[in-house]
Order: sequence, then structure tokens, then C-alpha cells
Amino acid sequence: MPTRLPDKPRAKSIRVHERNVLGESDAHERLDAQMRIADVRKRHAHDERDAQDEALDNIDWLALFTLSLGFSAMFMAALVYNDGDSLSAAAILAGTACIIAVALGVSKAPNARD
Repeated sequence: MPTRLPDKPRAKSIRVHERNVLGESDAHERLDAQMRIADVRKRHAHDERDAQDEALDNIDWLALFTLSLGFSAMFMAALVYNDGDSLSAAAILAGTACIIAVALGVSKAPNARD
């Protein structure tokens, strides 16, 4: 299957054609500008990857876990309470609060991590 990308000899002939049309110094300036743009794009892509990695490292996953646990416990307690069983709803909320307290008590503070 033929490709639409130019072959290396054709690419070289295009550069030779640019030298003939633009002149030797103009062709070199254009090539240098293209190489500088490519270098800037590579550095920008590398910086974006570093920023994404740093953002993932800064997320406090334990806080997200406790929030999701609390919201799901409130939902379950609301369902049980609407069925008329207020004692079980209170037990669900108290049990979840104990689990969250244990999880937060055993973990390190976010700023104390290495």
C-alpha cells in the first residue's frame, strides 16, 4: 500500500529545490527556524507531561475516599430512614464516621509526606 509521506530521496530533492529557489542562506535560515520550532514543541510537550504527573502526585486520595464514603453512607442512611428505621440509619452514619476517623487517624498529614 503506497504511503502519502515523502520518501527520503524526495525530501532531499525538495530541500535542494528550496536552495535553488530561495538561495542557500534562506534555505538554511528556514531549516534552522523549523528545527527551533520542533525543539520548542518537544520541550512544551515534556513540560506538560511533568505538570500532569505533578498534579496527580498532589491529589489527596484519602480525602476523596472519605468524601465518597460519607456521601454513600448518607444516601444509604436516607434510604433506610425513609423506610421508617431511624435506628439503622443512625447506625450506618455512626459506623461510617468511625471508619473515616480511623482512616484519617492512621494516615500522615498531606504536607508531612515525602
